[in-house]
Amino acid sequence: MLADLVFVDAKVWTMNPSKPHAEAVAVRGNRILKVGTNQQIKGLIGKKTKILNLKGKTVVPGLIDTHIHVADFGRCLMWLDLSSAQSIKDLQNLLKEKTKQTQTGKWIVGRGWNENHFKEKRLLTHKDLDEAAPGNPVILYHEAAMICAANSKALALAGITSKTVTSSGGSIDKTAAGELTGIFRGSATNLVWQAVAEPTAEELVDATSLACQQIVQAGITSIDWIILSENELSLIQTLQAKGKLPVRVNVIVPHEFLKCASGFASTDPLKLRLGGAIIFTDGYLDSKTAALMQPYSDDPDNSGKMMCTPQELAAWVAQVLALGLQPVIHAMGDRAVDTALSVIEQTPKKVRFRIEQAAVLNQQLVKRLSAQDVVVSVQPKMVPTEFEVWSATEHLGTERARWLHPLKTLLKAGVKVAGGSDCPMEPLNPLLGIQGAVTRESYPEQRLTVEEALRAYTLDAAYCSGEENLKGSIEEGKLADLAVLASDPTAVEEGKIKDIAVTIVIVDGKVLQG
Repeated sequence: MLADLVFVDAKVWTMNPSKPHAEAVAVRGNRILKVGTNQQIKGLIGKKTKILNLKGKTVVPGLIDTHIHVADFGRCLMWLDLSSAQSIKDLQNLLKEKTKQTQTGKWIVGRGWNENHFKEKRLLTHKDLDEAAPGNPVILYHEAAMICAANSKALALAGITSKTVTSSGGSIDKTAAGELTGIFRGSATNLVWQAVAEPTAEELVDATSLACQQIVQAGITSIDWIILSENELSLIQTLQAKGKLPVRVNVIVPHEFLKCASGFASTDPLKLRLGGAIIFTDGYLDSKTAALMQPYSDDPDNSGKMMCTPQELAAWVAQVLALGLQPVIHAMGDRAVDTALSVIEQTPKKVRFRIEQAAVLNQQLVKRLSAQDVVVSVQPKMVPTEFEVWSATEHLGTERARWLHPLKTLLKAGVKVAGGSDCPMEPLNPLLGIQGAVTRESYPEQRLTVEEALRAYTLDAAYCSGEENLKGSIEEGKLADLAVLASDPTAVEEGKIKDIAVTIVIVDGKVLQG
């Protein structure tokens, strides 16, 4: 049997423990035909075989992102990119140019500013934005996402005044005189966002299609698409019908949407399937709503918030399992993880459980995760954000902070760790996530090796969704999903892993990039 496509003269990271490295790969149809040496592959080359001589480039299994919000990512691609602004004047100039392309009165949304990059070394104000865009409502998100600046028109449309009260986990900046500055933090950012007009269905299809293209360009061949709204289900099916889903999609719906998802259908379950339902047991560390066993160190009257009782969680898990779906349990604080594990331990195993985030742990929780074969799905780039932006050590105290995302400890205990991005909350780039896991600054004893971090985005990510027999490693008979990197991530400086170029991407045996 001859190959349709072969890679030769490559450095192949198979992620297959029994054959970790090779120099050539042969593909027939949408499956891997052979993995071995150049000489072994040579006999599979025919007149119609496409030969790609990689001249030493690195081949890895197609990367997998286990936590991404694609529709929101698409929306963000419609936004104004502010990451290049080195001063408030730079930002104002970018905003002025955007107003020239935007109808008066229409919302302008942007993202990526950081006051630490500004010459002025100060936060934006609504007056700065009013000066640049007097005719448009404006909301500009900080590089750290859960901070935004809004102008006067945006405040008026959102009905926000100096007397507006925000919910727990959010705050509104004011002057000493009690006047609004235009800065909103945490859950308070939703006060402005709720007034932003939704894109049209056509705009959303186009934007999400562009997001999918960027996902491929990052070397990602499979995603767990966590939807946030009911209309995303029809959006996904529209994209499939139009041939605009280039990657494999495992759809995860909030458990509240299960009735809406009952009619979800796919023409190709290997490319698109409804795989799981996410259940939220608590909130987040940044807003101090993650449920902890002991109060927050800097907020002694607050231990976070459980969003369901153990009985409710058990009932919801049973509902998800009855539909043949995977329970995806969001549990960030140790109290929430404990509750999730208590339910898992009492539930007959029909599918593989996964806990999303599982941020604050302890030795006993790690042992229980291992005993129940629960996969922990994390976003490694979020780790420095928790410490550097959201003051995790101050919130938790030194001792508990040592157990924040203890990835190395989890692996040593035999717990599978799957990697994702939480894009657009964090950058898409999986190589940046790998670098973050390898170069971690806070509690560096939890650093992973490059191979361990790569496994989180390949074989262990496939294991997370119960698809390790189909993808995640370069083995004969598995799906031909591959990514070619310009450099070997183990051979570059650790701080430059994120800069490695993805030169070729193969999905289902077809070259989508390169």
